[in-house]
Amino acid sequence: MGYLVNGEPFDAVVVTTGGAQRFPFLEGLGLEIVEPVPSLFTFNVPDKGLRALMGLVVEAQVGLQGTAFKAEGPLLITDWGLSGPAALKLSSYAARYLAENGYQGTVGINWLSANEGEVRARLQEASARNPQKQVSNTPLLQARLWEHLVKRAGLRPDIRWAELGSKGLNRLTAVLTNDTYPVSGKSKFREEFVTAGGVALSQLDLGTLECKTHPGLYFAGEVLDVDAITGGFNLQAAWSTAVLCARALSQ
Repeated sequence: MGYLVNGEPFDAVVVTTGGAQRFPFLEGLGLEIVEPVPSLFTFNVPDKGLRALMGLVVEAQVGLQGTAFKAEGPLLITDWGLSGPAALKLSSYAARYLAENGYQGTVGINWLSANEGEVRARLQEASARNPQKQVSNTPLLQARLWEHLVKRAGLRPDIRWAELGSKGLNRLTAVLTNDTYPVSGKSKFREEFVTAGGVALSQLDLGTLECKTHPGLYFAGEVLDVDAITGGFNLQAAWSTAVLCARALSQ
């Protein structure tokens, strides 16, 4: 069996091209294509108060409300919403869910990556140490972010720790552990980094990445239904799948 590419005959062909425009051709060969969707993108969050904090980076946990999707790591606040490794990882985990929901939803941020009991204990400790100091002037996070969160909790800017009371403590704990914002889309300018979806792996010999139904046809890189979180893993997948193809073809 052979293949004609631009009129030239070949015993084997390796497909490594990305982009949705290639998939109709592959479907024409009877191959199963897992619907491609964007992955590794940032979140458009139309909250003026949050966007005013652009440039801040916080170690935090971020999740999609109503789902089990969560990610931890550095979270970057930008002039359009949320970015950084934590947001990118979340977009990878929830890529298909977000695509199906039109990139609309609500993110919840745990600014201290701790549970409610742990956060409440830290606040009580701060209150015991600084009863007469203003809450907004004794931050547990970067000063600008802390002032924003105190406001989000519905507390007066000049309230003192001794005045906080159990209700104020509960409100501040709630904001620190699950600060919610609406999401109205993904990255501006179509700047997502990778695609989730592609040629279904079930159709390939995973030792060589040769198609089971079309001998001599190999696949590598982003055309495969392989994607990963940020950190170089997608590049490694492209290199590793290329090596598998090269080894098979050299034998």
